[in-house]
Amino acid sequence: MFAESKKSHVKMIHALNIILHVTAGIAALIVGAVTIILCRRSNDHKRWGRYFLYLLCIVVSTGYLGWLFFRSQAFLLMLTLVSGYVGYSGFRTVRLRERKASNLDALVALFALATGIAYVVSLREGKEWSPTVIYSTLGALALVTLYDLLKFLWLYPRIKSWWLYEHIYKMISAFSALLSAFAGTVLPQFKPYSQVGPGIACTILIVIFIIQQARQRQLSSHIPAS
Repeated sequence: MFAESKKSHVKMIHALNIILHVTAGIAALIVGAVTIILCRRSNDHKRWGRYFLYLLCIVVSTGYLGWLFFRSQAFLLMLTLVSGYVGYSGFRTVRLRERKASNLDALVALFALATGIAYVVSLREGKEWSPTVIYSTLGALALVTLYDLLKFLWLYPRIKSWWLYEHIYKMISAFSALLSAFAGTVLPQFKPYSQVGPGIACTILIVIFIIQQARQRQLSSHIPAS
């Protein structure tokens, strides 16, 4: 009797965690789209960006709890790790601007990279295992964390002015990870394309936005001071 009651409580907690995770995820996608597209050049961009980060924290927390206690899919854990780190790093980038990252930032990058590598190494092939998806997701995490570590240890003086480009890349990458998780869950019949496709589309978006921003900077630099 006690065992059945315990199982019932565990199922209820799991269901509530899933509901919170999915609700926050959908809300984050909506808010993220508004932040990226509609408010990219408005004064509301920061406010909507904060809402996105709050929702992202809920998504990452519930996703991690789901993996820790209820053994969620490997792909979803990797996306949780990627979205959590790039969201954190994107927030720190815009807060620091041209100042050097802290030792804590470097430790967070190391922890995220080590966790991703350790988890992939520990995985065994199964029905949820897709090398294309898992390795591409780990590669995205490694790209950002290694860049942040190289910048912290060596390249900071040379690329400190790139902070806005970094912010664009990292925040859209966080949105991309959420979108990939959503598409992969809602459209499982189209895997791995439903998982990889959003990443490709968001990468194109990143390139477009960075080129636009670079052109604006170039034009601004040629405007004579009054």
